Amino acid sequence: MKKFLALSMAVVLLLGILSACGSKESSSSESDGVVKLTLWHPKGDTADAYKEIIKEFNQKYKGKIEADMTFIPRGNKYAYEDKVSAAATSNTLPDLVAMDGPNVANYADSGIIQPIDGLVDNQDDFVKSIITQGTYKGKLYTVGATESTVALFYNKKMLADAGIQPPTKLEDAWTWDQFYDAAKKLTDKKKGIYGVNWTLDYGEWIIYFSGPTVWSNGGSFISKDGSKADGYVNGPKTVEALKYLQKFTKEGLVNLQPKPTEFEEGKAAMMLMGSWEWRKLQDYPNTEWGITYYPKSNNGEQVSPSGDWNWGISKDTKHKKEAATLLNFILNKDNVIKLAKADNKPAARMSSFEAMTEWNEAPLNILKDQVLNTAHPRPVTTAYPVLSTKYGQAVQNIFLGGNVQEELDKVANEVDKEIARKK
Repeated sequence: MKKFLALSMAVVLLLGILSACGSKESSSSESDGVVKLTLWHPKGDTADAYKEIIKEFNQKYKGKIEADMTFIPRGNKYAYEDKVSAAATSNTLPDLVAMDGPNVANYADSGIIQPIDGLVDNQDDFVKSIITQGTYKGKLYTVGATESTVALFYNKKMLADAGIQPPTKLEDAWTWDQFYDAAKKLTDKKKGIYGVNWTLDYGEWIIYFSGPTVWSNGGSFISKDGSKADGYVNGPKTVEALKYLQKFTKEGLVNLQPKPTEFEEGKAAMMLMGSWEWRKLQDYPNTEWGITYYPKSNNGEQVSPSGDWNWGISKDTKHKKEAATLLNFILNKDNVIKLAKADNKPAARMSSFEAMTEWNEAPLNILKDQVLNTAHPRPVTTAYPVLSTKYGQAVQNIFLGGNVQEELDKVANEVDKEIARKK
């Protein structure tokens, strides 16, 4: 009998421990009438701003809702995403989960996040591109605080010495032919100066910075429903766009092995780079720089890249209403300003953007112009991770002299295999 009682007590104790563990790992809980919510975000420049926002939220909703934010270190490029995937498998996702824009389709299709239609305050106040990015199969899944773009940074002295005047109005943006001519004129191989710098890597950057060249030329990466890559990423218009970019590397207008500070040190006259670069350039006071628009197609079509980290409500939340309250607090006008300033990025709310007056003046007004008028989100497909990786590798090979059609055919094949695998 004693053995039985001891065993029973052990079982009760074990169940209690397991229950406690389960409660700790679950996305949300409720105790003493207080709804406790959790949220995850990669560790980065916005951490202090987020800590302040969460503190203010907890003060405002004291006794009703309490939020606990965890910042996940990114030991490698996909450490954060790996943690989200593992949590989805074990049903231990936080109530609010942050994700990079291109992952929305994958997360929505996998059931990691749920639709938030009708839950977002002042939805019309968000810039169009952030809503497009967060929409999958006609339903809104995410919204974010900031946006991004890629523009053409230039060395003012080098361009002036060459008699080149960069455009200051959106309608006057250089065509790719004009951009090419400028890069050719500015390249000085004897002095080791390249016409333009663009980062070369196998990661997300390649599809992000080169996408507008493809889109403005009438090309694409995937079918509109995201179900087929063959005939799109390797279609004639996409091939033509990549052949044009290949000219820059073939003719030595771009350095295939650039130093990270090539532009800052005056070894490149121009640089196609993300909107965040303007803040880094503050550390190089001897480099007088400006910003002009991402080049448009020779037929006049203007496109610029867009997309950034955003928030969704996870499938595991037990308190969707309260999670929406937290989401809207994080993304109110004042907090969007706070986060945009902390990250040195364009605000994703129109009212916030208008209040940030520094973006109305040169050179930041160029970036604002693009976010509001020419922004184009990255391809929407559940196979995006494979598309981005394989396309990046293909473009690297193309810049090194590879056959454009053959390289893009490989991409189409790999992406379509991934789409078929997911069906």
